[in-house]
Amino acid sequence: MLANPPGTNGVRPAPPQDAAWHARSMVSADVDEHASHLSGWRQEYDQLGGGGFTGRLDEAVSDGVQLFRERTSHQLRQRCEVWKGAVWCGITAADDGSRLDGRQVGTDCIMASGGDGSFELVSPPGHDIVGFVVSREALALHAPELALPPEAGAAWWAVDPVQRHAALVHARAILVLAAAGVESDLRTAMLDVVAGLLATRGPGRRERGNASARRRLVAQVRERIEASPDRAPSVPELCVALHVSRRTLQYAFEDEVGVNPLAYLRSVRLNGVRRLLREAAPGLTVQRAAAHWGFWNLSAFAGDYRRQFGERASETLARAAVARTGG
Repeated sequence: MLANPPGTNGVRPAPPQDAAWHARSMVSADVDEHASHLSGWRQEYDQLGGGGFTGRLDEAVSDGVQLFRERTSHQLRQRCEVWKGAVWCGITAADDGSRLDGRQVGTDCIMASGGDGSFELVSPPGHDIVGFVVSREALALHAPELALPPEAGAAWWAVDPVQRHAALVHARAILVLAAAGVESDLRTAMLDVVAGLLATRGPGRRERGNASARRRLVAQVRERIEASPDRAPSVPELCVALHVSRRTLQYAFEDEVGVNPLAYLRSVRLNGVRRLLREAAPGLTVQRAAAHWGFWNLSAFAGDYRRQFGERASETLARAAVARTGG
């Protein structure tokens, strides 16, 4: 289950369901705030790279369709859930090594999630992605002969590079025109692009057993951290508890999230502290938030936090407290 960004109940309001286009652009210096911007989605982002975060979202929505371009500065692990009954297609501006549900996305590929909308994406620094989101009902009406993706799971597949580039160009043009108030045939143009991309999908690839086992291993580690956040397990303890060798654990994390187990454990805990600080609950202190996530050496924690997010933990808490009180 995804955690709830402060003040949003974990999800932005559903995209407007009328014929007019609603366009907006948002820039954020906070990874959790950025994750909460996308209309109708439920998201949680863990910042894996160090330093101050910057992100930009350009979005346009209309009746049963949503189009966005997202740019992020740091390596992230994104847990995403699209709005109910929708199909998502994602295209990165470049082949950047993103991992969708643990599998590195291949060259000249598109990504898609077909119904329940839940997927995980590990994105590199400088990530630039265009997302098309269309209700299954709208697609069925627009292209009745089209075989829609299964309602569970996410996948990627290769498309013709010319078609892929054209889809990116169309997406950016639609965003510009929607923002300028030009609405003529934009919805039809977007549905044509999505239907064309989905029509290229061949038989689904069967995931190799070792890839599935690696992803399950990473998920088990995360579950253990979240179950007892105040007691961070060591790598040897994880190996014993999960009955794997240190090398197996190392390979799983390098393949699935692109970082070693120790770096991942620290990042998850630091992101957890940051979310607590952003909630700014009455009586919360930096020391209490740090202790909740198992940081007992405040001096070491302060250095880790500042390197990870580019600011002191006290600054995060102070800014959140001001925002919550309306100051």
